[in-house]
Amino acid sequence: MSAVTIAWTVPVNSGATPEYEQLDARGLWRQLLAKAENPVPYLPAITECTVLDRFSGGFTRSIVRDGRTVFQRVEVEPGESVLYRQPGDPEIKAIGNRIDRTEDGALALTISVELAPAGIERAVRESRFLEAADAYFTDALRAVIDEIRAARPVLDGPSAGLTNAA
Repeated sequence: MSAVTIAWTVPVNSGATPEYEQLDARGLWRQLLAKAENPVPYLPAITECTVLDRFSGGFTRSIVRDGRTVFQRVEVEPGESVLYRQPGDPEIKAIGNRIDRTEDGALALTISVELAPAGIERAVRESRFLEAADAYFTDALRAVIDEIRAARPVLDGPSAGLTNAA
């Protein structure tokens, strides 16, 4: 079965008001690292996060999302993207967060979801599955953008060493 990836892209600074600092790519990158380390303030569906182990280029973590514990391998491409692989999830293989640009060159965040085989089968079998996934991840993206706009850039912390290429 072929891979199926769904993606959403939103301008980061669009609609920003004076109380929000306009972010550049470096500031967005710092926020993506902060979100990787502690997604709780960014994503209402995630209520707990524990970093389990660190390795070159990322770390593993356990999160509680929608009341369910999920193990993730977080892979960091400095200054570009964070990929959350979910080896135990039958429906979602990976979730990506990538620094991007809109067609007119504005700074943007793209969130992508790669469906696992069971997710692809469910999407084919249940027409509402993709609608529900779209609503869920659209809401998640809005929450992430709102928190990124409201948060101050994170300069220190466990991920600081991963920011050098940003």
